[in-house]
Amino acid sequence: MHIPWLKNRNTQAKLGVFIAKQRVDICALSAGNEAIAVLDSSAFNDVSELIKTLSELISKHNLQAATCHVVLSNQLYQLLQIDKPNVPDDEISSSLPFIAKEFINEAIDTVVFDYFSVPNQNKINLVYCPKNLVALIVTAIQQAKLELVTIGIEELATANLFNTSADEDRKSTQMLIAQQDHQEINLTIIHDNQLYFSRRLRGFARLRDLQEDQLDTALLDNFSLEIQRSADFVVSQLKLPEVNEINLALPSTILAPLIARLQLNFTIPVTPLKHAFIADNVDIGFLPAIGGALEKL
Repeated sequence: MHIPWLKNRNTQAKLGVFIAKQRVDICALSAGNEAIAVLDSSAFNDVSELIKTLSELISKHNLQAATCHVVLSNQLYQLLQIDKPNVPDDEISSSLPFIAKEFINEAIDTVVFDYFSVPNQNKINLVYCPKNLVALIVTAIQQAKLELVTIGIEELATANLFNTSADEDRKSTQMLIAQQDHQEINLTIIHDNQLYFSRRLRGFARLRDLQEDQLDTALLDNFSLEIQRSADFVVSQLKLPEVNEINLALPSTILAPLIARLQLNFTIPVTPLKHAFIADNVDIGFLPAIGGALEKL
């Protein structure tokens, strides 16, 4: 699953590059995608510094000539769900600028559009971001001497962490609750290796800062209520099997007590996100870069 603004189906990505407003993260996988070979991050004051910062980061680890999947932070694009256009599938991409006029305020010629389908529904997810940002990213990748395969988005990249070939696991319905920096929390639903649903949980950004003596608060009960509403939506509207597991990837220093407190409100297991590439000491801020490196063509 990817947003194919740029793609080369003859190559296989080994490098995930996550770009946010004030930092860039990289994840390089070893041959065979069996382990993380490099995981690093570099901050900058503004995304306009990306070209210099990325080149230095790639040179530091001697990653020139690697293929890469770029993942955009949700700060850098807009995502909205709309009815699927009444045109042949091979004409949807070309029709997006005309359709988008009804939904966006930006000048059509200043943004780049793409989309991905909503499984089992007659809808699409429209994605758009500034055209000059895409040009900046392409230049940065070229200057770093990398081969750009795709430019994707945070929700799809983190969904890659649930890709599996085991039939039983693939068909289970997973919920991922993740947070980057001090942004709002993002909730996604993944079923059968596909992203079905995504929403921002507004008003819970400070969950990451809660201390253990602050867990008995109305904030956590309200948080649980929003999670339950999404779990109910999965069954009633998306017609999927019930959520099998609630996976938490929050940058909290008290994640285990936080999970234990939330578990009191659910019969569904609440667990920290687990993946072969995510060790206990891995900063969960790297999840989008890891997901980008796991992108399959």
